[in-house]
Amino acid sequence: MNQDQNYSREKKKMQLRRRVVSEPPEPSEEELQSMHEEVRRYRLRRLCIAAAALGAALLVFLLWNFISSRIHYETAEIVREKEAAGESVSEFMDFGMGILQYGKDGMSYLDRSGNLLWNYGYSMRNPSVAVNGEYGAIADLKSQTAFIFNEEGVQGTVQTNLSILNLTVSAHGVLALVLDDTDASYIYFYDKTGLKLDIKVKTALAGEGYPLDLSLSPTGTGLAVSIVYMDQGSMQSRIAFYNFDVGKTEADRVVGFFKYGEMLFPEIRYLNDQLVCAFGDSKAYLFSLANEAQPKQVAEIPCEQEVQSVFTSDDSIAIVEKEDGGKYRLHLYNTSGKEKMNAEIPFSYTHGEFSGDYLIFYDETECLVLDQSGKEKFHGNLEGTTRKLYFLSGSRFLQFSNQGLREIKLK
Repeated sequence: MNQDQNYSREKKKMQLRRRVVSEPPEPSEEELQSMHEEVRRYRLRRLCIAAAALGAALLVFLLWNFISSRIHYETAEIVREKEAAGESVSEFMDFGMGILQYGKDGMSYLDRSGNLLWNYGYSMRNPSVAVNGEYGAIADLKSQTAFIFNEEGVQGTVQTNLSILNLTVSAHGVLALVLDDTDASYIYFYDKTGLKLDIKVKTALAGEGYPLDLSLSPTGTGLAVSIVYMDQGSMQSRIAFYNFDVGKTEADRVVGFFKYGEMLFPEIRYLNDQLVCAFGDSKAYLFSLANEAQPKQVAEIPCEQEVQSVFTSDDSIAIVEKEDGGKYRLHLYNTSGKEKMNAEIPFSYTHGEFSGDYLIFYDETECLVLDQSGKEKFHGNLEGTTRKLYFLSGSRFLQFSNQGLREIKLK
């Protein structure tokens, strides 16, 4: 046997030995059980650590809510201010993630810091605005011009032949205009570019009735209308629901209506696609549209005294009634019509609205801030002539006035 053959045989032996050494023996049943137990204990430790962290975070959150709910602010400190650019008087409205500023000469969109994002000029004698989600519309009442816009700017222009009486818009930019004719009113519909849609509703006081107020659903397929009509010489009212999707087979697209005698409903609005609230002079009613083809009245909210104002959020309804002695009483309801709280409003405010986590009431100088449990967070006077308050977070908010913009911190 030569040297090369010996070397080859020895090499094979070495390879065989390495295979034998590198292949571990099969673990026993006891060893497998021990391994599974160790993995289980490891996972349990991880779960306990995660649960402890979550519990600590929840405790901090609850503690912060407990402390913040008891904070009462005494003063309003100006953090920064910016003078108004022009002399024109504007109105303000929450829209999208910012503020819509509008007047007779044009409108502007501002971010949460009050910076200008876009503006658009026009000439209107009586501008009126409707917003819904990501879209809004502005129309010159008693005239023939309207614009459709979103957070990017104006998307469509509408020019009508008849005078505009009222408007509403969907969250997708569908615009509905109530137009005045000699012997009837018409509701015409337009897409977000201003193109007239092949849909219209005709109403007449002596027939179907006159639309007192109207609201489009966020999707734009549903329309709720508060209607007054004449019946044997008496003024009557009803709430009518139209649907332009499931109601295609119904006469005039009407899927339901409810009669309420002589009670008038000056305001009606969709809270979401499945819930409508109609505000009457002595009661408010909630309607479910879970079944779009069959609207159903689901709750009744009594208004025992004169209603001063109403405003809504996605999950709450606020009704303010006027009391004796120049005071007002706020009633806050959930979307099932159950009262969540009530609180006194001790002055004659001009604006009442939801803003962030708060309910705010203010006039040109005085301001009241309540949390949604009814606790007073701040009550005092603000510098300047307040036209709009917009809460940012915590105790900070923007004050829009004729003099300009101020960021204010409550302390």
